[in-house]
Amino acid sequence: MNKWTKILVALTMIITINMGLTLTAFAENQMNDLHIEIELLEDGSGVVTEHRQMNIDNGTEFFINMTNLEGSEVLDFSVEGFTEEPDWDSDASREEKTGKYGTISTNDGVELVWGTGEYGENSYTITYTLSNLVRNLEDGQGMLWNFDTFSDVPAQNLTVEISGFQPFTSETVNFWGFGFANDMQLEDGRIVWKSNDEVDGDVIVLTQFPADFFQAQQTEDMTLSEQQEEAMDGSAYNTSDNSRAAIIIISVVVGFILLIGIGTLLIILKTNKAKREAGAMKPLHKRMAENKGKTYAAIPFDGEDYAGLSALLTQMRLGYFEDIFQAYLLKWSVNKKISIEAEEKSKVFGKKYRSTIAINDFKNERDKHPTTFGELTDQIEGETYDESYETGLWTMLLDVADRNGVVTEKAIQKWSKQYAKEVSTFADYLKDYSEAYLEQQGLFSFKEIKAAGFLQSIMVPSDEGDKLADRLIQFNNYLSEADINQFTNVSNPISLKDMMLWSVLLGKSDKASKKLEALVPENSYEEDLVYLNYWYGTVHARTIMTTGLASGGFHSSTSSISGSSGNGGITSVSGGGGAGGGGGGGIR
Repeated sequence: MNKWTKILVALTMIITINMGLTLTAFAENQMNDLHIEIELLEDGSGVVTEHRQMNIDNGTEFFINMTNLEGSEVLDFSVEGFTEEPDWDSDASREEKTGKYGTISTNDGVELVWGTGEYGENSYTITYTLSNLVRNLEDGQGMLWNFDTFSDVPAQNLTVEISGFQPFTSETVNFWGFGFANDMQLEDGRIVWKSNDEVDGDVIVLTQFPADFFQAQQTEDMTLSEQQEEAMDGSAYNTSDNSRAAIIIISVVVGFILLIGIGTLLIILKTNKAKREAGAMKPLHKRMAENKGKTYAAIPFDGEDYAGLSALLTQMRLGYFEDIFQAYLLKWSVNKKISIEAEEKSKVFGKKYRSTIAINDFKNERDKHPTTFGELTDQIEGETYDESYETGLWTMLLDVADRNGVVTEKAIQKWSKQYAKEVSTFADYLKDYSEAYLEQQGLFSFKEIKAAGFLQSIMVPSDEGDKLADRLIQFNNYLSEADINQFTNVSNPISLKDMMLWSVLLGKSDKASKKLEALVPENSYEEDLVYLNYWYGTVHARTIMTTGLASGGFHSSTSSISGSSGNGGITSVSGGGGAGGGGGGGIR
């Protein structure tokens, strides 16, 4: 190790010890369990009830900081078994506050407060109403709210339940969660979201409903899609005013930030220099800037081993494991290996589909591929698997099918949840498979270099590999700008089928779906209608699979399944932009 590396290692050890000591010193109060119930009333308001199981060692009062109300109002606050104190005095003693609750007006909103009472094990039930939780949108209704009322005292276990004035169904509600990644489900007409780990930050919920489902009073000037995009693009992870975090920052950063900054800068400069000298692929931001405004109006790669491109696509943040899966579903549909029936089941939130996949010539395919998916992943772990990645995906689909070769959405979700661990292994293998393919094609090489005392993995392009990377960026630009209806023209060099396939590979599946809603196929080119059926069937199959994988604990560096999804789907530790509420709370 060189001098600066040793300094950084020493500083890291000091910071780690300091943070550990600080956290220990401020960890006396504990929230063993928090159950938040939100009942959405017909007028769009919500009655929030919090059940808290606590162990209290210090402080005289709880507080919930109700800020960022965005047009909502806090009403009817109460604490079960407590008496209201109209003139709350935060300077009063613990004994004087025991059994009482009240409110404190602030410049940004209001604080809900109540006495801690006797120290030790305690239970509290808090109720309050938030007006205008559900808002009218241009084409529906939605609630986007941060239910973080506690983050100064993290919840060891958290359950959020959302119910309505009538039971929710998959036809009447879409939902997403931001703040912690765990399964969110529709159970018995309620939305249920439970944590597996400690939660100390955002608890943001986005729910969307058809127009006039509620008699909501407040209107927002946006569409359902715009609200969803704002929530997905936002970054509200751990934004609450957390006093423990402030203490840690003060105690750590003031003493060491200058040295760390200088040391880090030197390492970055030295690492970047070593990468350039070794011929590493240029940074994505630089390539994007060089290709800004440039388009490539032809298929950028003439091979059909889409999985082989994965390492490059992932490096360029263009496509991931689930994109590869959907791309092959489209390929198999076009090649008649499978038949997909996409039945439209709802127009409440735009077009929604229920898909069924039938594997053609199933018995023969099963005989040709007798290996089970579990056996296949065992071969991967034992480094004996020598088939293509497409064969592995095909084996996966064969495993999901019933004895007649039919794959239903229920079967996909159940299988994905059960085999999430095996799929994680298979998804991780995608990186190794792709790197070997790209090297074999003479497009890229992969090696490790030593920079600033550390080993760094780099991707080195050949001249053709560098050109391929540019073409992918330029083709991505072309797809973003192109009118969807131009792909229905027979004379166009890019067919609708190719547009669909490459939109998936480049991670543009959602945007392509929106464009396809405006498609007007030419009467002379009825095959477009068939491709539309393939498209919606594969989109839905992909969504169901990712939902099942997430609920089974799936994780892979080649996947983007940390993003959010609705209707019983995935949740995310980030996102939630545009949410109201989220002022946090604690004990003082």
